[in-house]
Amino acid sequence: MIPRKQILGKEISAGKKLRKTGGPKRHHRGLSDNAAQQFVLDQQQKNGVSFTEGLDAKSLEYFNEVCTRTFAEQAQFFLNAFWVEFGSQAEIIYRVHWDVFKKVEMDNQGIQYLHLYEEGYDLDFDMGLVVFEKLVKYFNSSEGKVDAEEYPDAVPDMQTSIKRKKELRSKVDVNFDGRVGFLEYLLYQFKASPKLLMQRSVRTTESNPELDAARAALADVNKKIKAYEAEKLRLEKIAAKGKGVKALGAKNMLAQLASSPLMENLRAALITAEAKVRIVAKRTKTKLKNYKAGEEGEEVQGQPRTDGTIWWMKREIEEKKRLYGQTRSGKVRKSVMKGRK
Repeated sequence: MIPRKQILGKEISAGKKLRKTGGPKRHHRGLSDNAAQQFVLDQQQKNGVSFTEGLDAKSLEYFNEVCTRTFAEQAQFFLNAFWVEFGSQAEIIYRVHWDVFKKVEMDNQGIQYLHLYEEGYDLDFDMGLVVFEKLVKYFNSSEGKVDAEEYPDAVPDMQTSIKRKKELRSKVDVNFDGRVGFLEYLLYQFKASPKLLMQRSVRTTESNPELDAARAALADVNKKIKAYEAEKLRLEKIAAKGKGVKALGAKNMLAQLASSPLMENLRAALITAEAKVRIVAKRTKTKLKNYKAGEEGEEVQGQPRTDGTIWWMKREIEEKKRLYGQTRSGKVRKSVMKGRK
């Protein structure tokens, strides 16, 4: 317990009464959500308050737990809480930011093929620096400049490596564990308040059967994709050895792989997953009368939003159909999930 004479570092006389003061003033009343978030962040930086100092023990524990989920799950958590503010950024988060995080981790682990990769949940600071380098390089490329114009808030600032490393430690690493999670990155890049994030995120034990079924169906699709790609890689390695009997047999099996039971099972699973996602998108709708987006100092009421999760699942289905679905002619699209050069 802090001695009475040293409260806040100031000495007070033993007999002097402490003057009562009002609670914290809500100076950002009446501001939009984005403006309110920026106000809070500016005040924290001005007063030297870290992100986590604004979180109570329960919120910090939940935040740390979320940071141990996969990159994709962290992104969904972020979008669920800030769908109104940053739902328009979902595509660039999915297509560019998430992709870069995965590729940096794959390179660090020496993994060349996506079907051999198990998605992680954080990167060390050196890998974090590489993430920013790759993102800056992408958004300055001919392709990336188009995205930069459409999604200016998603473009990292140009910084020296020294300044970037300092920012990683002081601003990106919210929970000060020496690692960079995708959730921490998104909070930093889009200047969102961790405190507001946790106030809007309801931790509930109530189940959502439709959502659980959709997730399970997508997990089954991913499992079948890995099986298909593993077999494809095995046959390609054999076929590349020459013109022997085994090599010729492998080439023949590769030609038939697109219509094999492996692909048929994958396509069936994809159809099932798409139906499950459609159901959850239809039934799990945000009920605004039961949901109150928390502001600073206020609790969230009702069920947590799932807008980001539903969007993400729809986008995953769309991407998997592009890679493994059938064309109008009945042929299977050529998979582009081979190795990365």
